[in-house]
Amino acid sequence: MSAPTPTTVRTTCPYCAVQCNFDLHLEGGLAVKVTPTRDCPVAHGTVCKKGLAALSDLRHPDRLSTPLLRKGGELVPVGWAEAMAYVREALTPLLDSDPNRVGVFGSGSLTNEKTYLLGKFARVALKTGNIDYNGRYCMASASTAMNRTVGYDRGLGFPLEDIGTSDLILLVGANVAETLPPIMQYLKAAKDRGGVIYAIDPRATTTTKVAGRGLNLRPGSDGVLALGLLHQMKAWGKIRPTAPAHAMAEVLAHTGDYPAARVAHECGISETEFLTLARAYADATKPLILTGRGPEHSAQGTDTVQAFINLAFLTGHFGKPGGGYGTLTGQGNGQGGREHGQKNDQLPGARSLRDPNHRAEMAALWGVAPEDLPQPGYSAQELLNACGQPTEQGGIEALIVLGSNPVVSAAGAGQVTERLKALKHLIVIDFLPSETAQLATLVLPGSMWCEEEGTTTNLEGRVQRRRRAMTAPGAAREDWRILCDLAAAVCRPQGFMYSNFREVQDEFFAATKGGKADYSGLSAERLDRASAQWPVKSAGGPDTPHAYAPSYPTPDGLATLRVPEVRVTLGAPRSLTLITGRLGNQYQSGTQSRRNPALKAEATAQMHPGTAAEYGLGAGDPVRLRTAHGEAVLPVALTPGIRPDTVFLPFHWPGTANLLTDPDTLDPHSRMPQFKGTAVTLHPVGVAATLAGAPPSIRAAAPL
Repeated sequence: MSAPTPTTVRTTCPYCAVQCNFDLHLEGGLAVKVTPTRDCPVAHGTVCKKGLAALSDLRHPDRLSTPLLRKGGELVPVGWAEAMAYVREALTPLLDSDPNRVGVFGSGSLTNEKTYLLGKFARVALKTGNIDYNGRYCMASASTAMNRTVGYDRGLGFPLEDIGTSDLILLVGANVAETLPPIMQYLKAAKDRGGVIYAIDPRATTTTKVAGRGLNLRPGSDGVLALGLLHQMKAWGKIRPTAPAHAMAEVLAHTGDYPAARVAHECGISETEFLTLARAYADATKPLILTGRGPEHSAQGTDTVQAFINLAFLTGHFGKPGGGYGTLTGQGNGQGGREHGQKNDQLPGARSLRDPNHRAEMAALWGVAPEDLPQPGYSAQELLNACGQPTEQGGIEALIVLGSNPVVSAAGAGQVTERLKALKHLIVIDFLPSETAQLATLVLPGSMWCEEEGTTTNLEGRVQRRRRAMTAPGAAREDWRILCDLAAAVCRPQGFMYSNFREVQDEFFAATKGGKADYSGLSAERLDRASAQWPVKSAGGPDTPHAYAPSYPTPDGLATLRVPEVRVTLGAPRSLTLITGRLGNQYQSGTQSRRNPALKAEATAQMHPGTAAEYGLGAGDPVRLRTAHGEAVLPVALTPGIRPDTVFLPFHWPGTANLLTDPDTLDPHSRMPQFKGTAVTLHPVGVAATLAGAPPSIRAAAPL
């Protein structure tokens, strides 16, 4: 018998929001090699270490391949018929009495089509308003600020290539070298042209080394920096608004409270450092501000981002090619994942669930009455906090989780874990046994990135095809089919009887027509020819590489600026502040990356050598970190480039960073939890105590 003919399938990386393309080489139906593609429109032949290692995830021994039902306290394999019988018996009584007793928790890593179908499933099949997703923990603050200012939520309103034409780039809380490595080529292009790059962060990161200039701000002071910069621009006669806008006078008047001396004091930098940065911004022709999770991951994240948008807009750079403002999306489909309905207040095409006209448009497409569509329910953290609570207090009794791991990724993970344990029913759809899946009453084996068709939208609004290369193993099913199975199980199959995926995809494209995020001009055939940046309003029409030009998709076509409410908490001398973030070799909650032998990393508490010395700590010594919300034990990593008043923890491991973060203090606009800026204390502990009390993942200090 001759050997099977090798085949090649082009698809997109499952990891970050750059969404690099690569070719999967298959033999006997299994992927054996990854080759970066030089004609990739975003990465141009580069793929980071995580992308190159992605093959190791595909047939991992832990891969879920059959439904698991909890019996006698244990998860045991069952068939699909028994799994769906459980769903029917568990959910139908709740849906008949009060659909809002059932919640849905999604993911920014889902394809656009699954995002669309999940939102439709929640509102049409379940009729619950309680749906949200883990993207609430990513870009919610930036997207809220952009939406309420110019009506658009596209992380970058310009192509990545424009970054290379900037003459000044401010990377605010954005460790690009580790979190979005392929973008470094565009930063290098800017430097090669003589551009100046500042990495603004409480710690000197890998990105700082590449940038060449850094500003080590006090955690939580980014908004004050932006206000101070606008104050200086006003003082130096650099106010040249991009376009007419509401509230410009009020915003400019407010900057009078932020002279250089105050800014330097509150930001924890010298006045000279601040004024050097301000002068660089004033003199730049095309200054570009790019924010990451640093300024956004707080209870004042929306106002902090607003302050940077105000700066770019009032100095005439907003929407300028190579200048202005943008935010760097994190998750693989974090952009598309927040446009098409899995946010609690959103309908497809970035429509609003609160808008009667938008409700009517979707109701007509879905064949339901507008009044039957539920109103917005809980945001992500509020949804998790409500799990297992009394129903008379708005509690959730059953939760369906698709592709997310809130036991690790949610703020106040200890409290969230207890809330999930208190549920009557926890149904998890995933392809690996995450920490959340291990708590489930039912686990349904879903599909991985190369086992399904679909589209993803990268951080610059570029829509690309994700092509199916392999079939899911065993009894695992494509996620879109599982959602249809669930609708049938609760006896509400109408609207979910698709004969194939193409029917789902075509309905999704059509559902976006007329929305701000309009994909209706796209099709699989068009995307086979070339990717496209939304909006794309007709099959023969153009896409929109530059989306931030006036007039804006607002009621009167004008931008609306707002006076930001930001404050800096100046702790007592020698007090410490906890910030959390990512490592280059890990991704999100680590469900995949901690299992991948090519992506080894260690969970440590990064602190300044001087800080460690004050507590008698050396490299590798165990330290107990305590906040008002929990405690964790980790080994110390000495990090000379971090501020002495700051401690950094990566959030990829269970029982670590998010045990310490605040689950209750939320941004009033975006509902983002306070992930960064938590007061923390250090307590040296002995090795024996550490090994007795730390989670297994920390005892091993290695991937799962």
